[in-house]
Amino acid sequence: MEKLILSEDEIVRVCDRLGKEIDAKLKADDNGIPIFVGVMNGALPFMYELVKHVTTPCQLDTIKVSSYEGTETTGEVKVQKEPDHCLEGKDVVLVEDIIDTGVTMHFLRAFIMKKYKPKNLYVCILIKRNNLKMKYDENAEFTGLTTDEQRYIVGFGFDYYGLFRNAPYVFVPSIKDIKEWGNLLEEDKAKSELVKKHSK
Repeated sequence: MEKLILSEDEIVRVCDRLGKEIDAKLKADDNGIPIFVGVMNGALPFMYELVKHVTTPCQLDTIKVSSYEGTETTGEVKVQKEPDHCLEGKDVVLVEDIIDTGVTMHFLRAFIMKKYKPKNLYVCILIKRNNLKMKYDENAEFTGLTTDEQRYIVGFGFDYYGLFRNAPYVFVPSIKDIKEWGNLLEEDKAKSELVKKHSK
């Protein structure tokens, strides 16, 4: 690990604060049962911790989009899975792990508002990066942490080629970490090929 961004305890404290802020807003709106929509796969650990601190009765749903290839964003957002609930006329809390370049959030806001027509759409993010290469100046109604850290981060939903979403904290991996993970992925690929070969 090169640098710790959010510890387990800090994540819980952040979610507790955000839960109280969201509760206050939803109760003031009083528009029925709100729906929390988590952006798969990265935001799911965050959403599941967040809703523990929300006392307002709510429903959970997911949407899946892709804009990253490995550690780099492609700049193009594709929808892979849409919400199952009817969002029309509802208060919707879109839960995302990070606003980085702003590309994904810019797309999601427009897509959800146009297609699903919610009463209100609120965005809740764990991390807002002050990205020097931001394409859209997207801001969330509810933000956990704002950081100037520009390096790639892993843990608590953030992944390296699918790995370490299950780490209970967020961190900047070291060069050694990346090398070890690369070896792990290569070993896994070799084992999978071996299994396929023997199963034929």
